[in-house]
Amino acid sequence: MKISLILLCLMLSFSIAHAKCDDKAQPGVNWTGCDKSKLDLSSVNLKGAILRRVNFTNSNLSRARLRGADLTFSILNNTNFTKARMERALFNNAKINSCNFSGAILDEARFSRTNIQQTNFSTSRINKAVFYEAQVDNSRFDKAQLNNVNFSRAKFSSTSFQYVKAEAAIFNQADLENADFTHASLKSAKFEEANLLDSIFDQADLSKASIRAAIIDGSSFDKANLSGTTWVKYQRCRIGSIGTCE
Repeated sequence: MKISLILLCLMLSFSIAHAKCDDKAQPGVNWTGCDKSKLDLSSVNLKGAILRRVNFTNSNLSRARLRGADLTFSILNNTNFTKARMERALFNNAKINSCNFSGAILDEARFSRTNIQQTNFSTSRINKAVFYEAQVDNSRFDKAQLNNVNFSRAKFSSTSFQYVKAEAAIFNQADLENADFTHASLKSAKFEEANLLDSIFDQADLSKASIRAAIIDGSSFDKANLSGTTWVKYQRCRIGSIGTCE
């Protein structure tokens, strides 16, 4: 009798779980652990959806509404998020590979400890987001808005930030070796104790920024605005300093 009851409970649990994954795309839907790969979900409304550990490999979520959605531990391989609305979405500990977030709105999103590979964030809006201890390789943020973003202790490899607007962004203790910040607006940004080996800041605006105790061997600051910048050894660059801290 007990065995029959246990089997019945297991069957009911399986049916409920299966039904959950079959639930239609709608605000607040719970697709935890579901396989949603190779689907066209463009323009769907998934506001506040629970999408933890969901597999969105090769799926199209362009122009989707994902404000406040929880994609923690999700698998995002070749996923299209072009022009999606994703304010305050959670991507903590997610695996993001070869995805397209160009033109997406990601204000206040969280990417803490996320693994990001070969992904395009160009022209996206990511103000006040958090990338704490994220691992970012071969990705592009060109022309993105990154104001007040927290990149503390993040590790970047071959990442481009050309023409970004990242005023008051925090890169403290980040590994930015070989990063390209050409023409970036970095007013009041903080790179304290960061690894800036061989990084490029040519024609960037670093006015009132801080690179205190950073490693800058091999870095280029050609024509960069260093007016009022706090330099490596705590000295303050004179107003009007260009290319060299004076």
